Order: sequence, then C-alpha cells, then structure tokens
Amino acid sequence: MKGRRQEGKLYVLQGSTVTGGAAVSSSSMSDSDVTKLWHMRLGHMSERGLMVLSKRGLLCGQNTGSLEFCKHSVFGKQKRVSFTKVVHRTKGTLDYIHSDLWGPAPVPSKGGAKYMLTFIDDYSRKVWTFFLLQKSDVFKTFK
Repeated sequence: MKGRRQEGKLYVLQGSTVTGGAAVSSSSMSDSDVTKLWHMRLGHMSERGLMVLSKRGLLCGQNTGSLEFCKHSVFGKQKRVSFTKVVHRTKGTLDYIHSDLWGPAPVPSKGGAKYMLTFIDDYSRKVWTFFLLQKSDVFKTFK
C-alpha cells in the first residue's frame, strides 16, 4: 500500500475503493460463503462461536452454515513448543566450554581491538576474556 504525504503528517493512501456489484453483498451469497467471510473477519472464529453470534443476531441477520477446513485457523491455534531442558554433567575442568564473540565494537579500544571473545568453563565457571583486532583471530586465540 502506498501513500502520498500532504501537509504536515497527513498521508493520503493511493488506491481504489470497491463499490457496486464487486462489493460483498450478503443477499447474493450462500450460507457457506457468509460463514467463511465472517470466520475470516472475526479472526478465524470457530464454527460454534459463529452460530452463537448468528443466533443472537449479531451478524446483521445473516445465517451461518458449516465451515470448510481452514489451514490458517490450525496454524493460528498452535502453541509454541518449549525446548527440552538439556542436562549436561561435567566431571572436571575444561570438559564443557561456552564461548561468545562480541563485535565489531562501534568504537575500538585503546589497543585497537574491535572484538571481545569470552570462554567460560562450565565446571569451574572460570572466565577468560580476550580482545581481538580482527574476527579472524578467534581460532588462533582458541588454540
């Protein structure tokens, strides 16, 4: 969608409006089409919920029918699956090392370093921090 800026912060959208026979006319639509339309308008509401609204007269007097399969409803109702908690047991120092590379820094250090490399031993929680001039120095530092 595009808009054209006019005075101040006012934008006018460029496009066309659907009118006449091309607009949705519920009188010429079947019950299943009306149901599908309201299902999408109301954020993929369930068939039972649409029937309740229809019985209460909240859908402008339109009758609803049965819904077809809607993949968007299925995806929308899915919930995120959390990651399983991994338990790793370290038996000694340097068994399991966490590392992180940060950078490039917006302002280099006094020594000209733009990157910071950290290693953390999982067993002892000892931390080593290295300041690097280039990202390519990571492997040399690790060795």
